[in-house]
Amino acid sequence: MIFDALIIGAGPAGSTTALLLATAGWSVGLVEKQVFPRRKVCGEFISATSLPLLQKLGIADFYLQDSGPEVRRVGLFAANTVIASAMPPANHSLSNWGRAFGREHLDSALLARAVSAGVTLWQPWVINSLERKAGLFTATVAANEQTTTITARVVIMAQGSWERGIGCSAKVYPHQPADLLAFKAHFKNATLAPDLMPLLAFPGGYGGMVHSSDKRVTLSCCIRRDTLETIRKQHLGLPAAEAVLRHIKASCLGVREVLADAERVDKWLAAGPIRPGIRKCYEDGVFFVGNIAGEAHPIVAEGISMAMQSGWLLAEVLIAGKKELFSGKNIDLAGQKYTKQWRVHFANRIHAAAFFSKIAIRPWAVMFLLPLVKQFPGILTFGAKLSGKIKQVVFHHSSPLPLWERSTRSGG
Repeated sequence: MIFDALIIGAGPAGSTTALLLATAGWSVGLVEKQVFPRRKVCGEFISATSLPLLQKLGIADFYLQDSGPEVRRVGLFAANTVIASAMPPANHSLSNWGRAFGREHLDSALLARAVSAGVTLWQPWVINSLERKAGLFTATVAANEQTTTITARVVIMAQGSWERGIGCSAKVYPHQPADLLAFKAHFKNATLAPDLMPLLAFPGGYGGMVHSSDKRVTLSCCIRRDTLETIRKQHLGLPAAEAVLRHIKASCLGVREVLADAERVDKWLAAGPIRPGIRKCYEDGVFFVGNIAGEAHPIVAEGISMAMQSGWLLAEVLIAGKKELFSGKNIDLAGQKYTKQWRVHFANRIHAAAFFSKIAIRPWAVMFLLPLVKQFPGILTFGAKLSGKIKQVVFHHSSPLPLWERSTRSGG
């Protein structure tokens, strides 16, 4: 069997793309190396701009029932300052506000929907090789001692930015003092206001907190490698994540208060270094979706939304040009179209996130701006708008014009 599309990686981006293509009548193969459900280093927030997509995917009701409470306010916990401001509404019929949703629930739900739509799944399998010949791709995948080959007309890489191996654009760099390392844990009995999602600004890093699934509060953060090395020397014998938590508590009154009587309910997760930025959406007949295409600093809490929305965007481009695409000569045009659309929707979010992160990790910058934010807390609302909290990805493939002749359509 020759699949219309082969997708590598079944996270939010890969499963979204697979489900949308399968629903449109494509034959889709999906390869995922991890066993689900799984926990991931992730802030877990999904903005309300993704609700139209969640409806389209058939999991909106599950999301609304099993996620945390509506996040109606953004905040800032820095030094002895606790500030809150309104979250900008997204103006959607189901809800104007985003919520946090545990990755073990989201990933499993999306993958189950994709399989029920007819997607053929290999899990847990890994891709060992990928070749392109005469307009077709042949991939070799393996699990334990089993090996098989999969042939497809289109290949989509969705394995995330931290993965290594076939099709991955991530480069291996030597350790740098400025590397950002990520940590995450869940807590119970935290006193964080249910509708508040604060940014945590502390020397050498930043983070966030939010009520998520299963009545837990998620704390996720990024910290510079050199800062981590320094604080570990100050807390000899403590695991890295616990040293980071003590550093955050010492730096943020709001975190000390919220977690005063809280208990961690599962193990800390760690990952990194993260390397946010714009990478590539298409190369040599292969499409890239999710964090492997481009990644914003987690400071803006848009990672899941961007991953899923980029899958939506790619699926719409491919569906619109299926007939021309499979002629074998227009795949590059589809790649150009997708790249252009991707940059329209996501480049500004990535640039804004990079700007915010540079401020948050520098104590002098935070101290300089705190009086201004105290006087004008609406700055936090404006920052949420810049990060994409009201920008909808609205894209339709009903136009009769060929893929490469249609004008760019963007929402928000």
